[in-house]
Amino acid sequence: MKITLREPGVAGAYELVERRGDGSLVLRPQGERLSDIVRETDGRVFRDEEFAEHLERIAASEDDLPVDPPT
Repeated sequence: MKITLREPGVAGAYELVERRGDGSLVLRPQGERLSDIVRETDGRVFRDEEFAEHLERIAASEDDLPVDPPT
């Protein structure tokens, strides 16, 4: 589900990731940058389900990492 927020400071397009039991929502900004995901998850160990979700998140991200020069 896509959600648009207009509140200053958080305005933008988001994707609903999780609905928690207490009624709160976990949102992920659309158009995440790959470098932000790498920085956030560097060194983290994922369980099976988490790893699949992580791969989906990477696949949906915008690749902004520098290209290695040819050797």
